[in-house]
Order: sequence, then structure tokens, then C-alpha cells
Amino acid sequence: MRSAAPPSNDQAPSPAARMLTWASVVMILLTLPLVVNFIGRLQGESKMATEVQARTNLIQKEENTLSQLRSALAYAKSDAFTERYAREQVRLAKPGEVVVVPPSMQDPTKSHKVWWEEFVTGDMSTATPAPDATAQANDQNR
Repeated sequence: MRSAAPPSNDQAPSPAARMLTWASVVMILLTLPLVVNFIGRLQGESKMATEVQARTNLIQKEENTLSQLRSALAYAKSDAFTERYAREQVRLAKPGEVVVVPPSMQDPTKSHKVWWEEFVTGDMSTATPAPDATAQANDQNR
């Protein structure tokens, strides 16, 4: 009768077992560079996806700016802008209208803030009277 004892360590592995071991080692060694390359490509893809998102956000921001600039240009080309500019900056009036310039605004060295303070407080003591207003006051006093 045979005993069911485990094989002893002196027995050499069969050639088929040795061949499988070497084939496994070779496959692992060949697969390692592929795994490293795959991980590198995944990281590169992640970086590219982040860059694409950043560029997409930048493009959206620039498109919004372009839209605002186009609407500002359209307004600048309109008659409404021309009229507003003529009234506010150049102080022109339509026929039949009268342009009123506060006394403090006749002196270009004074700021708008001074005029606003005079307008709100009603204190016109610091204001320089207009030349024709002084002449009219002198004529009325005589």
C-alpha cells in the first residue's frame, strides 16, 4: 500500500511546470511597461480634460465680452447715443430748448462734486455768478 505522503523537496518540478513559471515571469515583465504606459496616458488624458474645461470657460468668457462689446458698438452707432453725447458732453440743445449751465460749471477747474453739493444744499454763496446775471442784477438795481 502506498502512503499518501506529500512529495519531498528533493523532487525537481516537471519541465511543464518550469515552462509555465518562466512564461508567467516573461508575461509579467512584458506587461509592466504596458501598465505604466496606460497609467501615464490616463494621467495625460485627465490633464487634457482639465485644460479643455479651462479653455472652454475662457472661450465662454470671451464670447460674453464680445457680445457686450458688440452691443456697446451698436449703441455707439445709434442716434440715441449721438443725442446723449451731444446733450451731456458737448452741451448742445435741440431747436427750441435752452441749455442751463450751473454757475460752478462755468469754471472748468471746479468739479462736478462741488456743483452737486451746491445743488443739494442750496448754498450758492461759493458759486460765481454768470456774467449776464451780474449785468441784469446791476440793471435792475439802477
